[in-house]
Amino acid sequence: MYCSYCGAQNADDDAFCGNCGQKLSGDSSDAQTDDDLVLDSRAEFAMLRPPEAEMRPLTKIAYDIHDAEQSKTISAVLSVVFVGLCIGMIANLLEIFDKMNKLTYTLKSTSGTKVSEWYGELGGTNTMDLVWLCVLFASLVLLFIVIGKIKLRLKKINRKEKRFKAKGIYLDI
Repeated sequence: MYCSYCGAQNADDDAFCGNCGQKLSGDSSDAQTDDDLVLDSRAEFAMLRPPEAEMRPLTKIAYDIHDAEQSKTISAVLSVVFVGLCIGMIANLLEIFDKMNKLTYTLKSTSGTKVSEWYGELGGTNTMDLVWLCVLFASLVLLFIVIGKIKLRLKKINRKEKRFKAKGIYLDI
């Protein structure tokens, strides 16, 4: 028999719920089935998620963010960081193109020199700046992908929660 208060399953001959302690009605028409189970808190909704051992790391992070008290704030901060990464990648690409233009111009102006003289003309710093800009761009892309995947998983969790609310089996208290 299912408790009409918390939805926990109990033995048919129990008088009180083993989960919440409420009196169980002996009337079988009041007993709920699995399909009619009422979830009355975020904690009970969390029980429906897959086991943590089967989750990927980013999915665990998304569920942790969803379950946090400040989940809306954290999600908004992630969105701002995501937009900031987009702007940062564009600025970084422009800087990379500028360095490449400078290197190309230097190469054209030193076309008749030997390799050792050519490297001296470049000054070494321009090439190292270009390398560091490329490393920075690669790390920005990696962060962009990770935060984007977390945001997508958060959206999926929120859609799942909305479906439960729409079916009437989830009441947010």
